[in-house]
Amino acid sequence: MTHSIQNQHIAITVDEQGAELRSLRRLSDNVETLWQADPTYWDGQSPVLFPSVGSCRNATAWFDGHPYPMPKHGLVRDMKFQLSEKTADTIVLSVSDTEETQKHFPFPFHFTVRFHIEGNKLDIGFGVRNDGDRMMPFHLGAHPAFSLPGFQEDDEVHGYLSFGEQRELVSNGLKPGGLLWPEGAFTVPLDEEGRLPLTNQTFDCDTLLDSRGKLSVCTLSDTEREPAVTVRFRSPILALWAPCGGKAPFVCIEPWWGCCDLYNYEGEFAQRRFTNLLAAHAYETLSYSIEIHEQKGTRTQAL
Repeated sequence: MTHSIQNQHIAITVDEQGAELRSLRRLSDNVETLWQADPTYWDGQSPVLFPSVGSCRNATAWFDGHPYPMPKHGLVRDMKFQLSEKTADTIVLSVSDTEETQKHFPFPFHFTVRFHIEGNKLDIGFGVRNDGDRMMPFHLGAHPAFSLPGFQEDDEVHGYLSFGEQRELVSNGLKPGGLLWPEGAFTVPLDEEGRLPLTNQTFDCDTLLDSRGKLSVCTLSDTEREPAVTVRFRSPILALWAPCGGKAPFVCIEPWWGCCDLYNYEGEFAQRRFTNLLAAHAYETLSYSIEIHEQKGTRTQAL
């Protein structure tokens, strides 16, 4: 079941399945800015990643010396949420652990996703509550995909990403299977204005993954360098991804509070890099925002 709200500027639709954002429309011209899940490229839109982000080595997480199968990107994206609150500008969806989740993640938890619109901005907040009597480790990630304005497959450049005042992007290396390979880290070439041109080769390496904790904003601009979407976050990691070696009409801008395993990691989940540790019966909130810009370009939107 889906739920929708709107104001004078934007309209959103969210799905109880996975608490996934399904639509983010700019009302001035009725343009859909969120990727619309064409399975030719990718059938996702904005999955929520919890309690694990990325891949665990051998698809296994270790808790207190015991192995548990852990799917890539965790569990809640495949879970049915319940509507906890709905007002004119806010939707809150929630989910709790089940007998099935305990087979993968042996902790009682309550997890909420809050969508709040104000002006041309959507704030998305995550609430994590540890309902158990011991410390709970977790990772959390957002995975929104945004359509490239005016995408034309034959264009040499499909748009640009910029990073506020930061003019450097450094990516971790990844091994096959999506595991971190620190020795393979590299500086991503930006143009003279500090922008990342999105070409059909940008994502030949699969995912660009900057884990330096220096980035807090990412703006997607069209081919004329006119801003379309700005994502703001306070997370240690920013992941950027598009499938098909970048030959897709969208790009994912992903704030992560957690990350995939090192390719040779054999330790406990709680000791993984970027793991959040939540005390018994404690509660933590993390959030990011999406700002939709008015576009003044003349090129026809191809969505």
